[in-house]
Amino acid sequence: MAKIFELSIHNYRGIKEFTYKFNDDFNCLLGRGDSGKTTIIEAISLVLSPNWNISFYDSDFFNGQTDNPIEIEVSLLDLPEKLINEEKYGLYIRGLDDNNNIQDELQDGQIKILTIKLEIKSDLEPQWYIINNRQEPIRISSNDRAKFNVFMISDYVDRHFSWCKGNPLYTILKENQSLIDEKSNVIIDALREAKKKIDEDSFSQFKDVTDLLKEISFRFGINLSGAKTTIDFKDISIKDGRVCLHDGEIPLRMKGKGTKRLLSMAIQTVLARKGGITIIDEIEQGLEPDRVRHIIRSLKKENKGQVFITTHSSEVITELEVNNLIIVSINGGVVSGQSPHQNFQNIIRACPEAVYAKKVIVCEGKTEIGICRALDTFRIKEKDGKSLSLKDCIYVLGDGDNFTERAIKLKQLGFNVSVLCDSDKDGELKITKSELIKMGIKIFDWENNNSIEEQVFQDLSWEAVKKIILYKENETSEHSIIDCIKNGLKRDLPSNWKELDNPEIRQCLGKIAKKKDWFKRIDHGEFLGSIIFEFYDQMKDKRLRGQIENLSNWIDR
Repeated sequence: MAKIFELSIHNYRGIKEFTYKFNDDFNCLLGRGDSGKTTIIEAISLVLSPNWNISFYDSDFFNGQTDNPIEIEVSLLDLPEKLINEEKYGLYIRGLDDNNNIQDELQDGQIKILTIKLEIKSDLEPQWYIINNRQEPIRISSNDRAKFNVFMISDYVDRHFSWCKGNPLYTILKENQSLIDEKSNVIIDALREAKKKIDEDSFSQFKDVTDLLKEISFRFGINLSGAKTTIDFKDISIKDGRVCLHDGEIPLRMKGKGTKRLLSMAIQTVLARKGGITIIDEIEQGLEPDRVRHIIRSLKKENKGQVFITTHSSEVITELEVNNLIIVSINGGVVSGQSPHQNFQNIIRACPEAVYAKKVIVCEGKTEIGICRALDTFRIKEKDGKSLSLKDCIYVLGDGDNFTERAIKLKQLGFNVSVLCDSDKDGELKITKSELIKMGIKIFDWENNNSIEEQVFQDLSWEAVKKIILYKENETSEHSIIDCIKNGLKRDLPSNWKELDNPEIRQCLGKIAKKKDWFKRIDHGEFLGSIIFEFYDQMKDKRLRGQIENLSNWIDR
């Protein structure tokens, strides 16, 4: 069964230009919202659609510019023999050379390629062609396009449960009943047979009245000897779309969204065993995480054709191999796709959320994650709602000493990367911060080899420090905190020590907080961040505020 080798899109919706060669049978499109993922898979479903009466509008053109036609081209390999003989489209076959480039002349030993083009001009009438630059394009019919078995699962899957021509159920029926005449419609024949049985077996309760009407009509000179009660064709629409699957007495179209999508995928899986192209938009919609992972495994195992999906789910990403992933990005309408190298498998599984962003903050630990969350809250309140999401920025866990390696891998994947980290481990890192800077990775850290805890207790006002102490006392006890300070200072504390802004106590508290992991949880780190921003205005000319402001400015750039 045919598979897509290359796709090209021009001037369709938000895409001015996109070209990509697919190297795998299972393709998962990833990327930030409005990067073009759904438009790409919809373009595939359109250029290979078995329908001929698709409606297009001015809004389907890039920037609404109808002077520039919509052009969608798809080049296919592993073609059905029925379509590549000389009576069909054999004279339009192209060849794939050793460099994976398509040539108009097919050479011996080359893979056969057939290129289909969908064009929509300002008259909004779609035209499908087989193209080869050696000769004029030739039209391809909807019946021939149906032989590619392309079906898309989206929010509108109700039609997948009817036996209408062009729907997946009908395709399965044709494959399982090879004697079905191409020109006949077995569904309509079945409907007519059902009506015949209804007429023969029903309406007996009307017989007495009908016989009375016959008798009276005869007296008036009208012969109604053949009169009977049956269903008027006007009131029963003999259309194949009226016949659909039910669960008991309930049509499957009335099931829940998640169930309908699963049922539709099940139908697609039956088709995929013999080939075909399955397209699923937002595969995780309406499904629990375990079901999503199970569906991904099942589709990969059962599929003998080609699958295209989009997702925003981390479960999907971690279930797939990197060769299945295509990271999509857009710049001024020009869309590009990138499939990561195998070397990036570990970083994508460790930080799957990173693939949806343009900027990534790699946080050394959970404390920094919590501070980033507090920063996001602060920006929403103080910066007119400019959240990190609005700036296409996310933060990921660097996992301790591995943060430098993660930062480098994300940078190599093409993301704009910064690091939020301590300054107390510079000599212990496998990759130095200076190496990160040379690669264009921005570093936000502290002074004098400080950890974040030490910098916080050094720069915050004493009022803020007391709030942090109270927070920890509520978690442990006041005596525990005092004992820790005494052990650190090697002396007793005065009874009024909380009223004394003492540099030694500040330094001791910083070291205790670091050693005892006071904030090595995201919620604790977020509390620490909330205190930082509550007393933000009191930290002018302090390193803590300066670096956080630098980080915030980096997010905005």
